[in-house]
Amino acid sequence: QTMRLSHLLTFDRIVLAHAASDRDAVLQQLAALLSSRDHPQDALYAALRRRELGSSTALGDGVAIPHTRVEQLDKPLAAFVTTRSGVDFQAPDDVPVDLFFALLVPAHATSEHLAILAEFAECFSDAAVRELLRNAREPQRIIDILSDSLTGAAA
Repeated sequence: QTMRLSHLLTFDRIVLAHAASDRDAVLQQLAALLSSRDHPQDALYAALRRRELGSSTALGDGVAIPHTRVEQLDKPLAAFVTTRSGVDFQAPDDVPVDLFFALLVPAHATSEHLAILAEFAECFSDAAVRELLRNAREPQRIIDILSDSLTGAAA
């Protein structure tokens, strides 16, 4: 069974040109987008931040995929944020990050969830895709770009 991008990411969980200037502000925004009654923002923020302190989820080229496992979550959830200027995310190439794709996965994550992460990493490794995402002006455009560039597990 494949996980459709539309099940992972909805336009109300996308924020473009956020003014955040540091890592914690971005993580707070991602946590806010992913929060729900069962998963309050502060708990998600703490979990995402703990993950970053362990090792940065920045991939290089201005992209990061913050992610964490969450108890009592029945399916993966994603949020996407772009920032007006790059944020220091301790990336392997020291390039500031301005494209953030956050993923919450159920505590008992499966190989499918790892496949989703790998697939987004591959998608973001394409310079043309990054350029399109940086130039997007509305959330639906982000979904269209990602849908076009994903091939397998999340398409």
